[in-house]
Amino acid sequence: MEKSLHRVIFDLGARLGSLEGYLYGEERVEKKYLAGWLQNIDKEFSGLPVETRSEIAGDYEEVIRKVVAPLQKTFGDGDAETIRCKDMAARLKGGNQ
Repeated sequence: MEKSLHRVIFDLGARLGSLEGYLYGEERVEKKYLAGWLQNIDKEFSGLPVETRSEIAGDYEEVIRKVVAPLQKTFGDGDAETIRCKDMAARLKGGNQ
C-alpha cells in the first residue's frame, strides 16, 4: 500500500528532527546508521510532488544545514556523510528540488 502525501511529509519531518536531535544530543554518534538515515531523508524529499518540495524547500534546507554542522565537527569536511548532506543542501540552492 502506497503512503499518502501526509504520511510521507510526517515521516520526513520525523526523520529530519530525530537526526538533528541525535547529532546534537549524542556524545557518541554511531556512524553506521547515518548513510541509511540520510539516504531515506533524501529519497523521501525527492519523492514529494514538485509543489510540495517547493513549499518546504527553505525549511528543509535550514534543517539540512543544521545537520551538516555537527557532521563536520565530528567527522570532518571529507567525510562521506558530511559531503552527502552538503550536496543535499546544494541541490536546493541550485533549484534542483
